[in-house]
Amino acid sequence: MITWTVTTRPENNPEILTASGAEPDLASAKRAAANAVRYALLDAREHVSPDNGCAPSYLVTLDGNFALIVGLGRCRTANFNGVLDSLERFDGTGE
Repeated sequence: MITWTVTTRPENNPEILTASGAEPDLASAKRAAANAVRYALLDAREHVSPDNGCAPSYLVTLDGNFALIVGLGRCRTANFNGVLDSLERFDGTGE
């Protein structure tokens, strides 16, 4: 089993465990983690820094190792297309 976690990292605030799970193989774990990030992006505005308006970043780990950091861009919450493209490359659905 491959374990995965996604944490939301709001600027100047503690990390938040967003989702976690275990899948039978690496490809399935990547898809599950990428889907968790996609869902977390729906709530990105809730975690925008009140100090400077910066969007949170998202950290994906696979079996405890850093696998992907997803960011919406400094102080830009509208960069969803690039982030979604990156997630497709990560989980193999964009091939």
